[in-house]
Amino acid sequence: MKTTLIIALLLACTVAPAAAQQSDFAVKKSYEERYRAIADRIDSSSSMEELDSLRNEILKLESAYAGHEAFLDKALYPTTLSESLRRLRTLQVLTYDRVYLIQTQGVKLSELEARITALGIRLDSLTAQRDQLFGELQASKKSMASLREAVKRLTANLKAKDQLLFALVDSIFLPYGKDIHQVADVHKEAIEQRLEKSNVITRVYEIAADNVKFLEVTQLQGKDYANLIEQYETFSGRWGGLKEKMAAVAATSAIVPATQTGKGKSRTPVVKGGAKAAGLATETAAVQAGHVDSVLAEWRSKLGSGFWNGLQKEFTAAGVGVAPFHDGPTFSASIRTYVATLKAGTQDPATFVDIVWKEKVDKEWRDGLTKESMLGRTEYAALDKLVSEVSGDSIDLKLVLYLLGVVIIIGGVWYFLFRKKTPAPADQQAP
Repeated sequence: MKTTLIIALLLACTVAPAAAQQSDFAVKKSYEERYRAIADRIDSSSSMEELDSLRNEILKLESAYAGHEAFLDKALYPTTLSESLRRLRTLQVLTYDRVYLIQTQGVKLSELEARITALGIRLDSLTAQRDQLFGELQASKKSMASLREAVKRLTANLKAKDQLLFALVDSIFLPYGKDIHQVADVHKEAIEQRLEKSNVITRVYEIAADNVKFLEVTQLQGKDYANLIEQYETFSGRWGGLKEKMAAVAATSAIVPATQTGKGKSRTPVVKGGAKAAGLATETAAVQAGHVDSVLAEWRSKLGSGFWNGLQKEFTAAGVGVAPFHDGPTFSASIRTYVATLKAGTQDPATFVDIVWKEKVDKEWRDGLTKESMLGRTEYAALDKLVSEVSGDSIDLKLVLYLLGVVIIIGGVWYFLFRKKTPAPADQQAP
């Protein structure tokens, strides 16, 4: 009896691990078979309705094997269960998007992807060119002519990168209309994947950082700033619009509709990976946007400080003691105060009016000052009128000499005519 019991226990100990091993093998095999079956159906699908149902099949697959996640993470090495499911979702989303674009927009996904890729290649080419131009800028500081040429070429390079970047962004969003909030969740996922694939957020950050570096290493003149200010304002405005769209995309990037009707509209949303995954997706987008906001703030700060410091030096170099200024309001107050001082005193305003204001401020800095973000057209016109009033109080030597010459000419003509018409004396007349 005891011998029989011992044998039974030994058999149980031997069979149990074998059964468990067989069970693990069956789990891995069945998961891979179902995974491949869904992937094959996605690849061959040309119907949005079928792709809707396949999304639900992915959810069922995830639910069925959630209890085996730890085992499958090891069995599927080097990938994991969650990564393999993410790849399957990505395939489904892009296939759905391809079918949608062809059926509703007449756009082939291959054409869209080709355009995005081409723009990315051109951006990379400009990045390589930028590195070369920064090197040329450093090497040309001894020659003013070569320095100005290097500044001009580098400015054009950075502006071209700005335009290409947002052309790429437009290519990604354009097929879905202007209101991103009205786009179905499945298309928002496709947009997010294209943004990530194209490294859009990284490119935005790098371009802003390039402009910061440009301001740090470049010797700029007053006439350079108008285009730089306009470039910053355009870039900042486009980034604001992109950030809003990215926030709308990120808000649904971790959501998978459990059931869909029509063109991908969801009824019962299910969070991919749970609430934690949704929170991490939103947090990541917010952190990335925060980095860009930070470098944009630095760009704006350096642009402003460079502009106002450069303008201040024009007055200092000429020995005109206007009060220090650092922005539009303080500049306006400084000029008004100085003009009032000139009107109340006996100081000659010629240096301030003719050398600094007319030759420097009005000719080289006016285009930058009239930007609304700096001083504005209305306030500049008011200051210019105020300065002209001071100029009117001063004696213009050239004007005086001109008037004196006119008087001499008129007097000469008058004298010549008067003398010619005067009759000869009587004793000189004939008998």
